[in-house]
Amino acid sequence: MRILNIIDHILDKDSGNVVLSQKEIPKDNLEISTYVEKVIEKLWKSEYLEVDLSRVPMLEQFWNSSDDFQQITEKFALDYFEAIKVNDKIPGGDLLFFNMELDDLSRVIGIAKLDYTQRYIHNVEYDDDVLVNNIVKNTSILPSPGQGVKNMVLIDKENVKIREQQYTGTSGKWLMSRDFLNVESMPSKVSTDVKQIKKSIQKISEKYDDEDDFAITSKTQQAIHDSLETDGVIDNDYIADVVFEQKEEAKAEFKDQLAKKAIEPVVSVPNADYFEKKYERQKIKLDNGIEINVPISLLKNRDAIEFETNPDGSTSVVIKNVGSLKSNF
Repeated sequence: MRILNIIDHILDKDSGNVVLSQKEIPKDNLEISTYVEKVIEKLWKSEYLEVDLSRVPMLEQFWNSSDDFQQITEKFALDYFEAIKVNDKIPGGDLLFFNMELDDLSRVIGIAKLDYTQRYIHNVEYDDDVLVNNIVKNTSILPSPGQGVKNMVLIDKENVKIREQQYTGTSGKWLMSRDFLNVESMPSKVSTDVKQIKKSIQKISEKYDDEDDFAITSKTQQAIHDSLETDGVIDNDYIADVVFEQKEEAKAEFKDQLAKKAIEPVVSVPNADYFEKKYERQKIKLDNGIEINVPISLLKNRDAIEFETNPDGSTSVVIKNVGSLKSNF
């Protein structure tokens, strides 16, 4: 990655002012380059929403006007501060703007709201010419890049990736995409759709299926993972076929429930790799306190793990063909 432009503006809610930087940060600053790269990588490895750039006129104008980076970032920072200052739950912070050339020579523009956190630091003071090392609270600590950024957009020539947090204050709920960027009909989060899919399957399976909740959940997760791995989407027709097999009434009811919840038959997944990795393992909790983390690909492999029902109705979990044991302490 190569920085083309980078500038930081301060949103000081305590004083009610925006401190606009009058000059860009030097692009050869290695520390800030590393910081921005890690912020971008963290976004790519997390859940985000994606919309066409044409659906966000404010950001489309930003992209088309990026030749005057200083001026366009100043206007954005002032407008953003005006939008958040009335909400008491939105903290102050820095707005970091960067124009980057990626390794494939494509260009992206990022806007990251860096919320302040509180940390204690040492402070060298003097008391009647006597040096005193004091400990004070610093309320303007920026997040480390490994923490991830709660509110961020990443723009390319066609799309906008959006990661955002909802704030709820006395003035109501606030979302960057809706209340500042004015995006109409934002897609729902993939994780939210998955929760609704699982909930619908569990409810319908109680009516049509004799299998226990664990078996249904395992089949659902396996189907979601396989759909992501094969096509990069969540295909609900495929999931219905896997989970409900020949039960056509159950499939029809499942599709009807999803339609009522405004979930598409095929859910687009902008970051399929993230979700594929997320669902490739299943965490099994036993009521005796034991937890097992099993690769989804091995759940049906009886040479690796088997679930046996005992005469008294309890279940035994048999783990097979283990070459070695390792304890991570």
